[in-house]
Amino acid sequence: MTKYRWRMQPDILARLIDTGGIQTWGSQDLVLKPNEAVTIIADGKIQDTLSETVLKSYAGGWGRWLGSRIGLGSTDHKLLFTMTGPFDLLFLIDGQLRDGSHARGMAVLRLQFNREDCAKLLNVFANGPRLLDRGFFVRLYERELEERVIRPLLAEYADGGQLRGREFQEAFEMSCRAEMRGSFGLAGLTLLKAYCTVNQTDVERLAAYQHQAQLAQDSRQVDADSSLAQLERARAATLARIEMENDIAQAQARGKVARKLEHELKNLRKHEASLHAEREHAQGMADVRMGEQEAELQSAMAAFEVVQQKKQERLRMQAKLNGERQEQTDGMQREMMQMAAEKAVLTPEVMLEFLKQQTAQKVADK
Repeated sequence: MTKYRWRMQPDILARLIDTGGIQTWGSQDLVLKPNEAVTIIADGKIQDTLSETVLKSYAGGWGRWLGSRIGLGSTDHKLLFTMTGPFDLLFLIDGQLRDGSHARGMAVLRLQFNREDCAKLLNVFANGPRLLDRGFFVRLYERELEERVIRPLLAEYADGGQLRGREFQEAFEMSCRAEMRGSFGLAGLTLLKAYCTVNQTDVERLAAYQHQAQLAQDSRQVDADSSLAQLERARAATLARIEMENDIAQAQARGKVARKLEHELKNLRKHEASLHAEREHAQGMADVRMGEQEAELQSAMAAFEVVQQKKQERLRMQAKLNGERQEQTDGMQREMMQMAAEKAVLTPEVMLEFLKQQTAQKVADK
């Protein structure tokens, strides 16, 4: 008795075989590992799904062959072998971001067939081959994944830099679970994990080139600034040396003329003192002269005031005498006019003569 091993290639995920296809004289045992399951279908009905077991004398053998020939036993007996361990499917990513740049990379979906869902694979075998590998499932889901998950998700991001963050990975996994759940459930697949790696976009490459160019330019600028700083330090040192030499030369020249300048300074101070003494003497003499002139002026002013007082007194006495004489004259003239009027001799000639005498008297008083 031999043991039948159904999975001979690592990429095979599921296989549907007729037990009649196993034709050997001796019956064979079916050995199932922990990550393998077999679903038994007999006469169109699912009998059971087994794993981690050995089915004794379940396939092949002369008796089974003879029974199939004479119509004994099940006429339709199939075995669906399924790999229940996790496996990865790789999908290409090629979409356009919101800034117009293309994003390319690889999406990885980690899937698994659960033992209780293995029978759902019959939905796939109904229109597919009898042997399903990774490439079959990639071709089966790549268009749907691209149209329902990848392109709409990439269109939401502005540039390739945002595809490097955890937010994009979480959004990608959530979108895969939401959009692909129906298709995966139809085949009995369970999504364990989904992630993707995106290549550097053209815009990112251009930004990287610009950054490298800017770094190179900055490096050259730093070198140039360092060279200029060295030249500036050398120039400052040279100027300091020249200035120091000039100061030394000036100090030496000042030392040679110091005595001559000191002698001239002493003479200037003597001359200044002499001029100061002369100026004080002249100021004193001027003060004396000004005092004498002021005394003479005060004396003259006092004498002038005395003369003016005497003149004013004389004028008052003369005016008083003139007034008294005028009163006497006026009194006499009134008496004479009165006498002439009494005598009736007051004629125009007498009046004219009276006025002439009065006028002559006033002229004499002046």
